[in-house]
Amino acid sequence: MEDYLAIEPLIVARLKDQLLSNVTVQSTWGMSKLQEHFDTPPAVLILLEEDRPGEISLSGAAQKIEQVWTCIVVVKDAETEAGPLISQVIQALNGWQPEDTTFSPFKRVKSGFSHDYSPSTAFYFPLAFSTSFVFNV
Repeated sequence: MEDYLAIEPLIVARLKDQLLSNVTVQSTWGMSKLQEHFDTPPAVLILLEEDRPGEISLSGAAQKIEQVWTCIVVVKDAETEAGPLISQVIQALNGWQPEDTTFSPFKRVKSGFSHDYSPSTAFYFPLAFSTSFVFNV
């Protein structure tokens, strides 16, 4: 694998394909950046939450990697918008395995982030999914 973060654009493409067209889907590289600079809900923002190196082959040429990717559902009205968009993200990613790749099927896991809100702009709901692959060195 030449791109250690190769799954990220595949997640973005999958969500853009599966969600309603009025939902912004894009990457971000941290919760603080998201809350400081993002103000156009509804949206789903994707970030790498965790990277867990695993077993190394006996020859040392390959290592199993588990990555946890978090999709932050961002809405203005939690009461009416959050539930449907959260459901759509779970349906789009849980069990999904990108075609023609070696990534394992996505499974929903507990996020290290808690839901949050900014009183003047938005509510944030984190949904985490893990996948694994073998990284050849």
